[in-house]
Amino acid sequence: MKYFLYLPVLILGLYLTGCSELETNIEQVESVSIHKEGILNPLSHDFHGNLIRDNNWDTNQCQQCHGSDFAGGLVDVSCLTCHNQNAGPENCSTCHGSETSPAPPEDIDGNTSTSSPRVGAHQIHLRGGSLGKRLSCSDCHKVPASIHAEGHVDTELPAEVLINGFLANIVTNDPSTMSYNPGLPLFVPDPAYNPDNHTCSNTYCHGYFKNGNLDNSPVWTDPNTAACGTCHGDPSAPTLFEKALPRGEHINVPPPPVGEPCSNCHGGIVDENMKIIDPLRHIDGKLNLFGDDIKF
Repeated sequence: MKYFLYLPVLILGLYLTGCSELETNIEQVESVSIHKEGILNPLSHDFHGNLIRDNNWDTNQCQQCHGSDFAGGLVDVSCLTCHNQNAGPENCSTCHGSETSPAPPEDIDGNTSTSSPRVGAHQIHLRGGSLGKRLSCSDCHKVPASIHAEGHVDTELPAEVLINGFLANIVTNDPSTMSYNPGLPLFVPDPAYNPDNHTCSNTYCHGYFKNGNLDNSPVWTDPNTAACGTCHGDPSAPTLFEKALPRGEHINVPPPPVGEPCSNCHGGIVDENMKIIDPLRHIDGKLNLFGDDIKF
């Protein structure tokens, strides 16, 4: 009878031994993924960027497995291997722009042509250049503190264009800030962007100022149209001087004789060949006259 008492122990021992031997013979699976095969292939429909886009750019689901900092989390697979910029996958340039700039090109659909409204003149404004100073993203947009901040990816496209920057809203001919006011009204910009025809209007930086072309509405998707005189003169005039010469509607002083170099009076800004020599002092809300910057 006592041998029957040891029988359950003997059976259990054989079972454990068998399982141990079986375990060592199982071919180990190197990796298990809940994602489809194309998850890392940018050309695949199942690329993870496409999945996040289809989920309204919600990266919270990624963090459930890869960690709140995307460094590995539960699955010990880091997103920071590829997304190695500040904030990892939530860096601005992950969805638009490049490693050198958060602004398009590329846009969120991969477009790089300025004819695309989501690309347009972004880089011309951010780089500045030979005509004027650099702008920042916040001059026209509400820049979010994080990807899920209010007002970022919680509304339908197109993106909101607020144009709240100082440069676009400079008021000219204000008697409270200038000693010379020839009786003309205040010129108060009211900047607006039209998403239907992709134009900006009523901005100081494009002509809404005293002596300016108040009706100038540059086309965002055709950034190479800003010829000399577009903002304050007549781009259709025959000579460069006449193109740049302010129109007479808002001038209470006689214009200089045709052919006289602009540099005679505005030498701090332009040279005798009509080339802007100091972009930082051009389109800055001041009139450079005989080397001095004055409000106008």
